[in-house]
Amino acid sequence: MAGLSQEEKSLVQEAIQVYLQIVSRQMPQAHVQKIVQIAEGAIKKIETLDAGGKGGGKPMGITDEWYKHVCKTCDKLSASGCEDKVTEKFPGKCDPILHYEQNKLKS
Repeated sequence: MAGLSQEEKSLVQEAIQVYLQIVSRQMPQAHVQKIVQIAEGAIKKIETLDAGGKGGGKPMGITDEWYKHVCKTCDKLSASGCEDKVTEKFPGKCDPILHYEQNKLKS
């Protein structure tokens, strides 16, 4: 799926969200929770698709600017996305991005 346009990525994400709405009305809650976890993983993968560059692409919640100036050179970016636990829970709150933003303010 690498090489999807932003419109294609958005369409797939919207389709997943509609599917989850339908499933949540028709299936037991325990089953819905399993499907939600799978869908969240799929959406994260779609968000991180990138045609080139290091790693798996821009992590979900990361701006293009942060990705270009910080993430592409970060050693925590892998083929599957960002492996930093802070970024996973709080996009943009990892130390490299915070340092980048502080340096930007000083300039």
